[in-house]
Amino acid sequence: MEWNSLLSKQHFQKDIIYKNDYDTIICSTLFRRLQDKAQVFPLDDDDYIRTRLTHSLEVSAIGKKLGEYVFKKLKKEKRDLWFETHTEKEFSDVLLCAGLVHDIGNPPFGHFGEYAIREWFQTNLSHLYLGKEQITNILSEWQLQDLYSFEGNAQSLRILSKTPYLGKKNGFNLSYEVLGAIMKYPISSVDLLYNNPNSYKKMGYNFSEHELFEDINEKMGLYGNRHPLSYLLEAADDIAYRTSDVEDAMVKKVISFQEIIKTFQHYRTQDGIYGSRIQEYINKLLTIYEEELAKNERKPELTAVQRWNQYIQSMMIINAGDSFIKNYEEIMKGKFNGSLFDDTVSGDIILAIAELSERLVYTSSIKTRTELFGRRVINSLLNQFMPAALVYDTEENATFIEQRTIDTVSEFYKSMYHSEAYKRNEQEKLYLRILMITDYISGMTDSYAKRLYQELFA
Repeated sequence: MEWNSLLSKQHFQKDIIYKNDYDTIICSTLFRRLQDKAQVFPLDDDDYIRTRLTHSLEVSAIGKKLGEYVFKKLKKEKRDLWFETHTEKEFSDVLLCAGLVHDIGNPPFGHFGEYAIREWFQTNLSHLYLGKEQITNILSEWQLQDLYSFEGNAQSLRILSKTPYLGKKNGFNLSYEVLGAIMKYPISSVDLLYNNPNSYKKMGYNFSEHELFEDINEKMGLYGNRHPLSYLLEAADDIAYRTSDVEDAMVKKVISFQEIIKTFQHYRTQDGIYGSRIQEYINKLLTIYEEELAKNERKPELTAVQRWNQYIQSMMIINAGDSFIKNYEEIMKGKFNGSLFDDTVSGDIILAIAELSERLVYTSSIKTRTELFGRRVINSLLNQFMPAALVYDTEENATFIEQRTIDTVSEFYKSMYHSEAYKRNEQEKLYLRILMITDYISGMTDSYAKRLYQELFA
């Protein structure tokens, strides 16, 4: 792979190019909606707690720092002529923009929302009919697997390329360099099952976006591999959410300062390679805590963790950047399949935080209760809207209720469907009508989904 192709300003829509990616993103309604989508704690009243919007801003900032660090070191080491003839901004600004939109396709209620949509299709799709024919007998296997494997990453690519933007019906039309950077999984849902030599865990694009994916893949010279910047974006995401989840959980009183110390001390004793380094970071946290106690701060434990997070984020950026440079040749050949945190002290710290989060944060009752409510919301909305969507724009007779149900679907998503369905065959139109509802529901904010549920079913 070569940077001249990887960082070119190509677009899918050649005749309409917006001013620049950054302006396009921050001026969009869909980006602003992230302020009311859960990062970890859905429907939370505390405005301190991070949302998808604040998380995306943090990923964007960390991604830019990573890009700057890597560019400077690669240029200094003269590893690639491209870095001698281009600017740091050309490199890091891609990560700045990619960080802003990497989660734009996530549904309401966080990752639990993704699970709820997948579960609904896996449970209910075989019971749906168009006329007398079972839906599962009409759709192709690829289309079915898209639904069974609904994924926020694939939905992000769909949202960015298909939703109307400022009256235009061709999506955000972001540059391929940004779209390539957010594609963490360059694989379809059907290849995920039958042709997955890299053992990807999730799909990266739907059947509906396969033409776009193939064009990106060809024009950027990816050859089916991940874009090199996707590794840096993934690292920025890991740094942001691992550190912030601990901080937010302390605010919610889900975990305590003592539990954080205890978890890291356990990992220190288990780790023969980085045990002494982990002890250094434990000592740093305790030193910061003592400083906050001496100031008579009202919340010394929380403030200490906040300061410590900034400290370890800097270390993680260096570890991830150095790992990218160490594995540079493999990454550029598409042969690197690991994480940038493998064999680093940051990797062990992330494992410790992950263990703490899985044990106490993600399973906490305060989080689980709202997620279970979110599952009921999503199930109820899909039960209501999907049967109506199946007969929409067909010669089948829709019931009065089905007609009224479709009337409540946003024109934003109906216009997206009609634009995409133009000159498509009936099978593809059916698939796109189903996606119209998943687009509609996954595009909802947490509060809007809750409000609509209460209006329709309470």
